[in-house]
Amino acid sequence: MLSINCIAQNTSTVNQNDVEALVSSISEQLTQPITDSTKVYKSLFYAVNSSKQNDNKTYLIKSYHNLAKWHQGNTSIDSTLFYLKNAEKVSKEAKLPLLEAETYLKKEDAYKQRGEYSQAMTEDFKALKLYETLNAKDGVARCYTRLCDLLYYQEKYSEGADYCQKAIDIQKTLDTPNELALSYRYKADNLLILEKYDEALNTINKAIEVLTAANSGETALAKNYNTRGNIYKYMQRYDDAIAEYKKCYQIAKDYNIERGIIPALANIGHVYRLQNKNEEALTYTLEAIELMKKSGNTPNLRENYMHASNSYEALEDYQKALEYNHLYSDARINELKQIIEQLESELQIKYESEKKDETIETQDATISRQRKTQLLYIGIAVLLGIILFGMYFTMKNIRKKRKALALLNTELAQNQKDLEAANNKLQQSLDELKATQAQLIQSEKMASLGELTAGIAHEIQNPLNFVNNFSEVSNELVDEMNEELDKGDIEEAKHIASDIKQNLEKINHHGKRADGIVKGMLQHSRSNTGKKEPTDINKLADEYLRLAYHGLRAKDKSFNAQLETDFDENIKTLNVVPQDIGRVILNLITNAFYAVDEKKSNSESKDFKPTVSVSTIKLKDTIEIIIKDNGNGIPENILDKIFQPFFTTKPTGKGTGLGLSMSYDIIRAHNGKLQVESKDKEGTTFTVSLPKT
Repeated sequence: MLSINCIAQNTSTVNQNDVEALVSSISEQLTQPITDSTKVYKSLFYAVNSSKQNDNKTYLIKSYHNLAKWHQGNTSIDSTLFYLKNAEKVSKEAKLPLLEAETYLKKEDAYKQRGEYSQAMTEDFKALKLYETLNAKDGVARCYTRLCDLLYYQEKYSEGADYCQKAIDIQKTLDTPNELALSYRYKADNLLILEKYDEALNTINKAIEVLTAANSGETALAKNYNTRGNIYKYMQRYDDAIAEYKKCYQIAKDYNIERGIIPALANIGHVYRLQNKNEEALTYTLEAIELMKKSGNTPNLRENYMHASNSYEALEDYQKALEYNHLYSDARINELKQIIEQLESELQIKYESEKKDETIETQDATISRQRKTQLLYIGIAVLLGIILFGMYFTMKNIRKKRKALALLNTELAQNQKDLEAANNKLQQSLDELKATQAQLIQSEKMASLGELTAGIAHEIQNPLNFVNNFSEVSNELVDEMNEELDKGDIEEAKHIASDIKQNLEKINHHGKRADGIVKGMLQHSRSNTGKKEPTDINKLADEYLRLAYHGLRAKDKSFNAQLETDFDENIKTLNVVPQDIGRVILNLITNAFYAVDEKKSNSESKDFKPTVSVSTIKLKDTIEIIIKDNGNGIPENILDKIFQPFFTTKPTGKGTGLGLSMSYDIIRAHNGKLQVESKDKEGTTFTVSLPKT
């Protein structure tokens, strides 16, 4: 290895532009496969010395960054942190805070590769502080994304998701689609482990939308397809998961990315294994194993041996199952040996790094190394004990499996018969349940239609009264007009004809009112096609409020309530299924009327005024419909049960318990939310949130 001083003696002075070109060229070379490592290594030190000669602090720091990156990929002697500390020192002395922050992020990478996540986070926070001082939003967001990733490896998934959301909030205001998509993907990874599958799926879909809109290319999308496949797998949407993994496989194959082909094959095999499609699973699993062995990319080889063994066992090929079980055990032993070798290598790395900066007395350094060596041997002894212990139990388990195979063969046949009988019974029960469910849903729809019928009758009576009254008046006016014509008074006859025309216009107007009410009723009662169409939400809410109120008044003349509305005029139309959203509004308003009427019936106070309010509001990304009453409220101990099917607090015969459950499902089908807030003795507020798009 050439020293820096040796290289400095062999270099001539280069100008500023040459230094810039040299450093940029080396940075580019380090992103590609190295064919002549000696030449690149000499160039790295040449760039350092040239930057020093020109007193160019910026490119001196970047040269140290390149040296650190070289050693990060060539770890026989780990000098990565040594050169990054030099870069940090220069950037501080030269007062170059952006390069200093970039150095901290590179140190974070180095510590993360070693698994020293706590130290990596310390470096991230140093960079974050500088970016915040400089108001560099892009840098702040990058730090948040990296913190999210580090917290994932430390199993702090909720905190990790929060940091990614902070990054996303900033990156939405910037033109950095790749960084934004990365934050979405890291957040989805954390949400997946937290078992928040719907939220995780929604998040990874946003990442894919961002990359697609930015035309980032298929290779950038592949990792996101893989994450979506993982989410589908945990949601037990196995066919969807396989489709995503096959996308990853095709992209990797098209672009000859071997490191993408192997995990795609392994994931497809695993999902088929979960579906008990063991023959299909073996096809992909065995191909993945062969590619791993051929390429030397074997981190997941042990796991795939286990999947192959399980598939063969399910197919009753116990000899093959035992063969792959042996391979799994051997791979586990080799993995433990590699851990021992890594510990020895890390001790050597630490020793040589400390040797470079050695400033303490030789005796103290010798004692320190001896202590580390002793700790290493203790660690090796412990690991060897674990290996022997694991081998003992592995062999013991193999012997147990051999004894159990004979018994399993006889039990499997009987289990197969029992399973077929159970499946037949379950299918019969499922068919009966689906039929019952369909009847109950239709009953609930007819119940809501019944609630409207009386209100529609009241509503249609008013325009009919106008039609009848103006018809009678017009008939009398025709007689008067004939009398005036007999008298020869043409002018008076024209006046009467004008009055008749006005009456006919009013008859036409009120006839159209009645026609609109009838059409509204037919729209509510007709079969739901599930087709979304532009709908005036304010008009829909106001119509169902009036119809529900008059319907209840028609059944109970003593019922009365104060109606309040506050509709946001900025809301135009929204793409929804109007029959479904109308049914939700009707259910919530009917429940509100029931609550205030119940409170009035049981209240001894004469000052209580039953009040139901309906309002709408346009927010940034959503439209909200808010239905509020001043009834008795919902007890806290049952608040989390009200959306469950068949749960009701009404007396027998007063409700099916399906209204809120169906409403909740309808809003979820619109990608919205149905939320409730309630205070005992004060009232309840239901909020329907619907996305604008």
